[in-house]
Amino acid sequence: MKRRKEIGKLFAVGFVTTGLLLAGCGSAQTQETGSAAEEVQAGVSEESSTEETVHKVTFYDSDAATVLKEAEVVDGALAEEYVPEKEGYVFVDWFATPQMSHKFNFEQPVTEDMSAFAGFVSYQEDEREFAIVGSGTSLALLESNWGTSITDVHKMTKEESDSENIYTITLDLNEGDEFQFAINTQWNDQRGYGYLDTISLDSKDYFYNSGGLGEASTKRSNIKCAVTGNYTFTLTTYPAEDTYDTSASNYSEENKEGFNINPYDKITWTYNGEATANAGDMQVNYYIKGAVITGWEDVYSAETEFTQDGDIYTLSVGLTEGDEFMFTSMVTVGDIATVGTEYIRFTNIASDDADSLSFVSEGGGANLIAGQDGTYTFTYDASSKVLVVSCK
Repeated sequence: MKRRKEIGKLFAVGFVTTGLLLAGCGSAQTQETGSAAEEVQAGVSEESSTEETVHKVTFYDSDAATVLKEAEVVDGALAEEYVPEKEGYVFVDWFATPQMSHKFNFEQPVTEDMSAFAGFVSYQEDEREFAIVGSGTSLALLESNWGTSITDVHKMTKEESDSENIYTITLDLNEGDEFQFAINTQWNDQRGYGYLDTISLDSKDYFYNSGGLGEASTKRSNIKCAVTGNYTFTLTTYPAEDTYDTSASNYSEENKEGFNINPYDKITWTYNGEATANAGDMQVNYYIKGAVITGWEDVYSAETEFTQDGDIYTLSVGLTEGDEFMFTSMVTVGDIATVGTEYIRFTNIASDDADSLSFVSEGGGANLIAGQDGTYTFTYDASSKVLVVSCK
């Protein structure tokens, strides 16, 4: 950052001439006018200065060391984007970090010295097949059942090109659907929330980060749909730039494709309007799942299942002190049953419900922890999303 000084001079020649013409009219006038003239003459030599804050934006090559260009930007103004060239490579975009974790925002006013890093890629044909994997209440994700089923409905179509790898899919999504794109039922080479080019359209958010698979990185987080409708997704890949998260605790050469990431791949989307099909009548139910009571397995039985009366769901079950648990959902449409995307956790208890809070405490991930041995009764209002707890 530096400051630029702008200098200007004050001119009052007309006033000085007038003072000289009045000088012969009397000594008093001469002295007075002469004094004024001196002041004006002094003004001629005075300098007025203002300082302008200027910041430097440095454009680096992808090695984060080679400087491609430097630009001076006035405080509060926008940096000007340009397209660099590099023999044998294609320029993709400017990024804000050397790791290419997110794009440089040219719409954000510059208020400090900044750096931008060029994303260059080399073309390599992508021979992988990508598909949508996830769960929800739309037809495709009901059938996907968290990726355990991949059919032609889920597969993306790869465009024919000798210079780009572009996959597309058009399908209906319902609010609450969660998904990613991957190459198989093990979710290898998954492309999630962190690959989305944007989540908003006309100042409205259509998707949000739902997390998933215990990963902090948004690259591998689930995408959750916020607006029901028909969508077209486009996945652009640059396989020559694939890397692996070798720092992950359970990474190995055998399972490395589960940790495949790419700083340049991106997902774009268009909202085509209302959904084109209806999945049909839907039944939602809830089940308990815990460390002791089910060994964190999904167990769907009369002992673990809530009973339903309209929007009110009730479950009475024996728990031991310290058992950590939560409630998961099951969605059934016709002959298709799939694990849902809705969960009931500690955060569903009203903060002022002292009775319920006296029986359970909060565990990791907002799970519930039983405070004592006993028979617990859980009452869940699906319309208000409020859980009430009692224990005998």
